[in-house]
Amino acid sequence: MHAFPGKHTRFDRWSSLLACGLVATAGLLLAACQGDAPTGVAGGAATTAPTAFTLVPGASRAVATSTQRLVRTMPTVQLVDPPEAGPAGVSTRTVNSPFDLTFNGGPVVTSATSRNVYVNCAAGPAACWGTGTLTPATYLEDLNHSNLIEVADQYLRENAAGQFRLTELQTTATFTGNTASLDDVFEIIFSASRFLNASGYHNIFHVFLPKGTDMCMTPTSCYSPDNPSTFTFCAFHGSVNFGPDQHVLFTVQPYQAVPGCQLLNQTRVIDATASTLSHEFFEAITDPDLDAWFNDLTGNEVSDLCFTFRNNEQVGRHAYVVQEEYSNTIHLCTDGAR
Repeated sequence: MHAFPGKHTRFDRWSSLLACGLVATAGLLLAACQGDAPTGVAGGAATTAPTAFTLVPGASRAVATSTQRLVRTMPTVQLVDPPEAGPAGVSTRTVNSPFDLTFNGGPVVTSATSRNVYVNCAAGPAACWGTGTLTPATYLEDLNHSNLIEVADQYLRENAAGQFRLTELQTTATFTGNTASLDDVFEIIFSASRFLNASGYHNIFHVFLPKGTDMCMTPTSCYSPDNPSTFTFCAFHGSVNFGPDQHVLFTVQPYQAVPGCQLLNQTRVIDATASTLSHEFFEAITDPDLDAWFNDLTGNEVSDLCFTFRNNEQVGRHAYVVQEEYSNTIHLCTDGAR
C-alpha cells in the first residue's frame, strides 16, 4: 500500500491512510468475495533442487548507482483494520465503481518466468516456506493453470493462464543484526539477475527471506514481527534499474506465518506464503512500474481491496487459503470462477 519517499511519489501518507480506510469499508461492499469452499488434496509434485548461486562481487556498487528504485508494500493486518482516514487528492478520471482500477499507460507483463530466490535456507523451500510438499513453486505452478489467474486477463488484455513459467534459485547472504535492508535485497536481486542473464518484463524475481529475518525500508518501517512498533508491512513488489540495460522486476517475501501477515484461518505455513505471494505476483504483472493499473482515488492495486478476504480456494491442483483478486468486470473480489 505504501510507497516510500525517494523511491516513488505517487502515494503520500494521507492517500495511504485513505486507502486503508476504503479497504476496510469495502469489506461490507465486497461480501460476495467470501464463500466458496472447494475440496482439494494437499500434496505437490516433486521439483528439482533450486540452483545455487553466490552474490556477485561488487554488487553493492551496482546497487549504490541503481536508479528508479520503485517499491510498493503490502501493509500488515493491523494497519488495515481498524481503518484510518485522511484527506487525499481526487482524480478526475471516471470509473464504474469507486473501487475499480484505471489504466494509467504503463507497461504490464503478459508472460514471464518467475525466478524464486530462496535465501539462507539449507533445508529447502518446503521446510522454510511450505507445508508438506506444497512450496512457493507449487503454488505458482498451480496458479499458472487456474481460474484465479484469469482475473488478470482483463488488465493484461491477453490470456494469462499458462504464460508464467518458473525456475528456482538459492543463495546465502549476511544481514547486519539479522535485519535485511533494501540495499541488501537489491544485491541479491542484482546477483540473481546477472547469474541468469535475465531481466526486463519477461522475468520476475521473488526473493524469499527465512523465518527470523527482519527487513526494513527505514528505521521505522519494517517487516519486524519481533518489534511491533516498527512492523508496518508484510511484503512488497517493485522494479529497479541497474544501469541502462538491466531493468528488473521483483517481489520480496519475508516469512508470512506470523501475526499481522497470517489470518486465523490460515493454519498452514503454505497458506500464508501463497496468499502473499499471489498478492505480490498479481500486482507485479498488472502494475510492474507503479504506473499501469491502480485505483486513481486511493492508489489501491489489484490485490489490495481483497487483502482481508482469504478463503479456501481451489487453485490449480490444490486447495489453499488465499486471497482473491479484484475484478473490474464484476466490481468485486473473485477467484475467477464466475
